Formats: sequence, C-alpha cells, structure tokens
Amino acid sequence: MKKTVGLLSVIIMLGMTGYSLFYSAPAETSAKKTTATTYSFEKKTSTKKNAVQKALPKANAEDWKLVLVGPKNKIEKEVDESQLTTLSDNSHQVDKRIASDYEAFSEAATKAGFPLVIISAFRSVESQKEVFDTNVNGLVSGNGMSEADAIAKTKETITEPGFSEHHTGLAVDIVDQDWYNSYSTQVLDASYGDQPGAKWIAENAPKYGFIIRYPKDRQDITGITYEPWHIRYVGKENAEYITKHDLTLEEFLKELSAK
Repeated sequence: MKKTVGLLSVIIMLGMTGYSLFYSAPAETSAKKTTATTYSFEKKTSTKKNAVQKALPKANAEDWKLVLVGPKNKIEKEVDESQLTTLSDNSHQVDKRIASDYEAFSEAATKAGFPLVIISAFRSVESQKEVFDTNVNGLVSGNGMSEADAIAKTKETITEPGFSEHHTGLAVDIVDQDWYNSYSTQVLDASYGDQPGAKWIAENAPKYGFIIRYPKDRQDITGITYEPWHIRYVGKENAEYITKHDLTLEEFLKELSAK
C-alpha cells in the first residue's frame, strides 16, 4: 500500500512538472522575447538621438559669434567702433570679445616657434572698397585686363565692400614670421597652406575659438577660394566641432538649424 501511495505521488508530481514545462514555459518565453525586442529597439533609438544631441555644441545660429557674412550674405549692420579693441601689435583691431582668445593663440604660436604676423583684421566697408578698387585697378593697368574681367578676378580672393568677414571684427588674416620674411611675390598665397606654420595654425586655432574659414576645395559652399591665412572666430566649442567634422561655417549653421 505504501509503495502504491509513493508511486502515485511521484506520478502526480511528474504530471504537474510536465504541465508547467509544456504550458507555462512558452508563455514566459514569448513574454521575454516581446519585452526584449521592444526594449532593444527603444534603447537604440534613444541612444542614437542622444548621440546626435551631444555631438552638436549648444549653440544658436543667431549668436553673434556665428554671424554669416560673405559673397552671398551682406553685413546687416557695421560694427560700432566702441565694440572694437586694438590688439597688442598696436595696429590691428578686432571685436573686443575675441581679443583675449586671439592674444592667447598668438602667445601659443610664439612658444611653438611660429610667431604670428597680422596682415589684416577689422576693415570698415569703406576701407574694403579701397582694397577692392586698388586690386581691380592694378589688374587693369598692370595685366591689361578689362574692368569687368578685373572685377571678376578680384572677387575670387577679395570680397565686395559690405560682403567681407573683416567687417565683423571676427576675422584675422595671419601668417607666421618665417613666411612673412621669406615670401617673394605675395604673402597671402594658397601655397602657404603647405608650410609648417600654416599647418600649426590650422591644427591649433580651434583650441582658441578660430577656424580656417575658407578650406581647400570648398569654394562651391563658401564662395571663396582656399585661404589658409584667414581665420575666423566662432567660439571654442563650435570651432573644435567644425574642424573635427571638416565643415564650413555654412554647413555648421545648417546643422544647427536642423536640430
């Protein structure tokens, strides 16, 4: 009798276990599968979105540092003289809000063996007109170009009055001392980009808030040919992002507007 009861107990326990295995397990597996799939999808979407948000600097396209002035964008209002300050070279002016960053950049360049020479900084619309007209007249008288051809040629490297970044007080044309002392024809020449000083400038300028405003082979976007000497202040975080992702200011502003 005891053996019979024991055998019945074992059979009942096995039956319950079998019920659990064949009934509960599929439901549990299904639940886990559904939960895992949903969680994985949501996590990927969230992570991607956060990555995009973290990649872009916390900047506003309307910020003063990001004002867009160029061949297709005329300056809306000239910088007031009270907004300018003279740099330590005692001959060039910039927006006073960028002066300390430029001076720090210049000091770092000197320590690295590439002391900087400023060729041009802030220029009023009137002074830009003088630069533009002088270049046009030189091409007409010296090269025998027609005025129309001279104007077109000048526009390749010098923007029309009212359309130059130099009006903002945020742009500076610089070369290193060695290049300045050794150039034979024109100090502001695209070949400068191959020099050690120019390479140092391009690599280190973003640490101080500056970018090479007109990169090589981006004329279709900027409207200006390669100018390794022309640096533009956009702020440190923005400059590092722009340089890291090989963007022009125009492309960066487009990204900011789309976020």
